[in-house]
Amino acid sequence: MRILFVAPNITLPGTNGGSTHVTEVVRALRRRHEVQVLAKVGSHGEGVAGVGLGHGGPARYVIPFLHFPAAYPIARRFRPDAIYERFSAQGLGIFLGRALGVPVVSMILDTKATLFTLEGADRLISTAPHLVAQRYHPKLVEVSWGANIETFHPGVSGAAIRRRLGIADDEIVAGYTGAFYHWHGLDILVAAAAELDRDPSAPKIRYLLVGDGEMRRDIEARIQAAGLSHRFLLTGRVPYEEVPAHIAASDFCVAAYDPDRHEELRHHGMFMDPLKVFEYLAVGKAAITFESPNMRRLFKDGEHALLVPPGQAAPLTAAIRRAATDAALRERLGQAGRALVERKHSWQAHGEQLGALFEEVVEERRRRG
Repeated sequence: MRILFVAPNITLPGTNGGSTHVTEVVRALRRRHEVQVLAKVGSHGEGVAGVGLGHGGPARYVIPFLHFPAAYPIARRFRPDAIYERFSAQGLGIFLGRALGVPVVSMILDTKATLFTLEGADRLISTAPHLVAQRYHPKLVEVSWGANIETFHPGVSGAAIRRRLGIADDEIVAGYTGAFYHWHGLDILVAAAAELDRDPSAPKIRYLLVGDGEMRRDIEARIQAAGLSHRFLLTGRVPYEEVPAHIAASDFCVAAYDPDRHEELRHHGMFMDPLKVFEYLAVGKAAITFESPNMRRLFKDGEHALLVPPGQAAPLTAAIRRAATDAALRERLGQAGRALVERKHSWQAHGEQLGALFEEVVEERRRRG
């Protein structure tokens, strides 16, 4: 089957969650299907065309009209059997589907989906069905995201990364990978690290932060002000294919999200599947992340991960201390986490589910004539 993936605000290749989502879904779909991606201007790669300028914010209803002239000729030449529209396409996939006479599956990840998408899609998919108005639920399918369990796996070695960064074999490393956004809680991690560093009985931990973003300068300033420059290693962005080795270089990993700092998450709960946590577990690393109804649905505290109240340094401090001092706990959590991701949260399984949906909507369209 020929599938057109419409994601005009995503840069490929890229290092943030959106880029990871598109990269891995495309990789999974290409196991069985031919895929053309419409991404953001500046994107490149096999089967990738840059047509988009962004997702539009308040002007989102205008975005499909702006992007259509660049997108349509590429889509027409590709001749898709079906279209997959990422939520931030704001209906561009629907417009292309109408113009080409093919069905559309649209992914919903927030409350800003346009009526173009909600009314026009043949199927809606979401990790958070409560974000979608009840009248659209007859065509809604709940999905789960995950990790690439072939790229992220316990056999990945972090030894070369540790040597390159000057990390001694006996040093305990807490890792973080991803964007430096305010709601990702890296300042809370710095506060917890400062508390542990002041305690002479606490283990001496190094903190490996991989990524970049709007909060990086602030985080660097906080690290310096706390006198923790000797504890923290900030690598900046690394290619996606190098992320597994950086996770493997860590003894455990931390994702201290604080959803109250994110407008939509504050009102609707944590509705995004935590990609970085899935990746930590896929590599077999113990993970510390925040507690919420959605996270409790995904992970059992103390079995798959350590869950702590969000936005607070004290419980994070205690969890880091516990993970750093208990190698058996790290091993147990890592093994159980890997098994969970293999069973329920892999991109490979997600790709199979999507492929079945595409076949379903194509057949429905064929029967209708």
